[in-house]
Amino acid sequence: MKALAHYIMRGPLQAVTVAVIAIALPLMYWLGAASVGLVTLRKGVDVGFKVFLWALLPAGGWFAFLNDPGPLMVVSMSWGMALTLRSTSSWEMVFGVGSLLGIVTGWLSAYLMPELLVELVELTRQLYTDINPELMRSMGDDLDVTLTALMKGSFAATYFTLALLGLVVARSWQAMLFNPGGFRKEFHSFRLSGRFSLVSVVLLMLSPTLGVNALMLVLVLSICLSSAGLALVHGVIAKKNLGGHWLIAFYVSALFLGPSLFVLLVFVAVADSWFDFRNRIGAPQ
Repeated sequence: MKALAHYIMRGPLQAVTVAVIAIALPLMYWLGAASVGLVTLRKGVDVGFKVFLWALLPAGGWFAFLNDPGPLMVVSMSWGMALTLRSTSSWEMVFGVGSLLGIVTGWLSAYLMPELLVELVELTRQLYTDINPELMRSMGDDLDVTLTALMKGSFAATYFTLALLGLVVARSWQAMLFNPGGFRKEFHSFRLSGRFSLVSVVLLMLSPTLGVNALMLVLVLSICLSSAGLALVHGVIAKKNLGGHWLIAFYVSALFLGPSLFVLLVFVAVADSWFDFRNRIGAPQ
């Protein structure tokens, strides 16, 4: 990966080449977004914008010929977050902007790929009917509304996650080339503010009255909070010098606990935004 980052930094032509090829390949458009993000973070908005425009060509091709807006949305979202990170140096602002863009893409999914949305709703309805037919009958007319909201939220969360992945890779490349160890320090110290968590909780509570898709909000905001929870875990283990085997144990347990650990990370991140656990934990003597 370091060799690829070096190649991207050789010039705009190399960056465009990597971005266009990666986005043209199936399921690799996050790598193209990383190429655009690295150039934007390191060389500025003007050069990054030129690479971004070239990256839109294969991304637009996916939408025009295969009716897949995913690459177009992911590259655009990732570049928007890269601009935010370059101008503010704040990952909290990045998550705020990314959440907003993710919600917009989820809302647009109903208009950009209506046929796919209907097919996914029908497939999900059939799947859950086979698993629990009584529950499906009890939901009645609300079933299609709920499943449609769930599919829109899934699109929003998926695109947000891939765009965030592209930006994280770009930031790690930047640190690898120009500031060794900088990304690790940045990640270990990342913490959402109490204001961010408070606004998130209030939005979730008021979403029905605001006419906002509550499921979409839950899925998108949970990505922000769980990312902060992961940063807390990594930061505490690094501060206490517990060793890499603790991280291995944590991720192995995540395979078994699954959603339960995910929910726990969200609650821990909310608590950490108010109590700042890392500053309360002393370094090992």
